[in-house]
Amino acid sequence: MALIDTDGGFRVSRRIYHDPEIHRRELDSIFKKSWFFVGHVSEIPEPGDYVTRPLGVDPVIVNRDRDGRVHVMLNSCSHRGVKLCRSGRGNTKAHRCSYHGWAYGLDGACRAVTYEKEVYGPDLDKSRFNLRSARVETLHGLIFATWDHRGPSLSDALGHMTYYFDALFGKFDNGFEVMGSPVRTRIRANWKAETENLSGDGYHTMITHETALRFGLFPSPEDVAPYGDPIGPKFPGRTVQCGNGHTIRIQHLPIETHPPGFLGYPEELWGEIERNLKPGQVDIMARTSVTHGSVFPNLSFLENFKTATDGPGSMCRYTRLTLKVPVDEGLTEIWWWHLVPADASETWKERSQRAYLRTNGPGGMFELDDNENFLGMAEANSGPVGLDQSYNYVAGTHHPDAHGLEWPGHVQDADRSEHTLRGFLTEWRRRMELTAVAEPAASIR
Repeated sequence: MALIDTDGGFRVSRRIYHDPEIHRRELDSIFKKSWFFVGHVSEIPEPGDYVTRPLGVDPVIVNRDRDGRVHVMLNSCSHRGVKLCRSGRGNTKAHRCSYHGWAYGLDGACRAVTYEKEVYGPDLDKSRFNLRSARVETLHGLIFATWDHRGPSLSDALGHMTYYFDALFGKFDNGFEVMGSPVRTRIRANWKAETENLSGDGYHTMITHETALRFGLFPSPEDVAPYGDPIGPKFPGRTVQCGNGHTIRIQHLPIETHPPGFLGYPEELWGEIERNLKPGQVDIMARTSVTHGSVFPNLSFLENFKTATDGPGSMCRYTRLTLKVPVDEGLTEIWWWHLVPADASETWKERSQRAYLRTNGPGGMFELDDNENFLGMAEANSGPVGLDQSYNYVAGTHHPDAHGLEWPGHVQDADRSEHTLRGFLTEWRRRMELTAVAEPAASIR
């Protein structure tokens, strides 16, 4: 069977999650050429500020130079390859190697070579030893970079996802800021498992997160009825394939609000949201319960609305970014960012952080639920018989397309679906250039 077979359905070989050879091919086909999220401008506000991050799977320095420009460069001395920055963040005038003392400017240029004339003579061309620099673009304060200097622009790579990012991250006059430093965790599972789940899997929610439902962490129709006109007992949702593997799921509270209401955000900021967004984007953000999705290959975003995190009837909203970095085919490092509106009060920001940490944070109830499933997938499918099986991603193929919306992309009028998973995996197949791969000779039936 091909790794992904779309003849008569959408069957996916379990090997794509557990085969070390496929992982090695991913590193060249996907993690060497894509646009990757590496941080937020609020993390490096001043000249000389830097953070260290992964770009794909390679370590990089993300810093701001004296003119305010953001640079992303390989965190490896051009002389003998030693890691230049070993701290997660700081401020510096230059990056100096601890091995032989070579120094590099904030733009990555090689500025000084220890004992230069004595060791190399009078004619050393230091420009030959500049750090490997990535191409950098920002969108609403989010910093993206790629090693591919001749590929598509960030806007072209994001395609329709730009419209949804404008709604999510461009709705406040002064944007978002990161609270604290990103947290790093590791899970013994393949990087694609959680990325697919966050791409828009609404099918698992009421099963996997049943305990959170019983604890009142999900808003009920009764919780939100006082804030608008009820439109039915069911939370309406839609899923979107944005192209290029990017996806989003949007679920609304079962109410109508007039004028548009952005429950969970400070009411003094509601006017900014409506002013900064197009009508279709206001339709996305108004009365939103949860919005989440993935930017191919490994960035996921989530804006969630929660009740009862500070007592019965409490309401708050938080925005989270997670980056899934493959260590190998069965081990993933996850980076976590919590973002808040820069102009919100400190009291509101702290409340948002508490809601985030208790629910969708690294140790929150929802993450513990999900991780149990991802670990179970890895444990159950590492043997020869398990690897010989396939998954069937056909849920929701019968759902109708949504009409009458200003939302770009392929919008499906239901959210208990594998619509977004199919979009993610279709791009994975295209990027891997694997439409058919022979089964391993040693497989056992």
